[in-house]
Amino acid sequence: MTSSNKEDGFLGEQSIVLPSFVSQQAKSNPLIQDLYITDIGFYPHARFHSRKRNRGSTENILIYVTNGSGEVNIREESFFLTKNDYIIIPKNTPHHYFTFDKGAWTIYWIHFNGAKADHLIEHFGKKVSLPAHHNSPEDLRVSLFKDLIHTLSMGYAKSYLEYANLSLHQLLAAFLYPDQFMHYQQIQDHDVISKSISFMRSHVGEHLSLRKLADQSGLAVAHYSKLFTQKTGFSPIDHFIQLKIQYACQLLDISQLYIKEIAHRVGYQDPYYFSRIFKKVMRMSPLEYRKRDRG
Repeated sequence: MTSSNKEDGFLGEQSIVLPSFVSQQAKSNPLIQDLYITDIGFYPHARFHSRKRNRGSTENILIYVTNGSGEVNIREESFFLTKNDYIIIPKNTPHHYFTFDKGAWTIYWIHFNGAKADHLIEHFGKKVSLPAHHNSPEDLRVSLFKDLIHTLSMGYAKSYLEYANLSLHQLLAAFLYPDQFMHYQQIQDHDVISKSISFMRSHVGEHLSLRKLADQSGLAVAHYSKLFTQKTGFSPIDHFIQLKIQYACQLLDISQLYIKEIAHRVGYQDPYYFSRIFKKVMRMSPLEYRKRDRG
């Protein structure tokens, strides 16, 4: 069989690519430096999804198939994956994975790194099929993936990054030790700052002033700013900018919109100003980001 390289995104896909400064923070944080996330995402019904890396990736990659099927080639070995299968591709290992129109797979995937990751890889093996009885009607591993994606979509506050990367241990353990995998209870934070961040995310294409954000939270500006900074490590406006750039990254990944169109969608009328802000956060221009090697 032959495969085509699908360059457009997949309808409904989600992906979080953490900026380089976040990875640098992870490497210097004793809590998470041994095992940390660099990219994570979800590709539904990914027809003609194809990715070939002749030199491999600088991170380890876990691919979990929740529907459909696809093929993964690692060096000289080929693996056919279908529902409930997962595979670990070790870093710096040549590989090629792809799917087709018929039976296109739905996958959750994650790129991760760190010294502990290298030791974990020795225990994973390669392709593993999870018995059906380990998967409830609402797959608990998918719940863990969703929790990580949701947490990282809230921004790059230290507390979110530490929570997500410490939770990575549970996600990997859920695959490595299916018999010991405990029922997952998702706990949502309903405090005022989390609600404010949710408000930001739902209005990411607008211009929101500090006063408007404080008013929406029912707090005085000074008190709101202090609480927000204490919880996230960023000012409300800086955090809102990060969410805008995060959404812009998703649009760059899943669409062929022009840069100026994406700028407008995230609330910037001046595409040049948008590009400067994007580069400040992501350490690369929007065009460089779009041309990068995707997961």
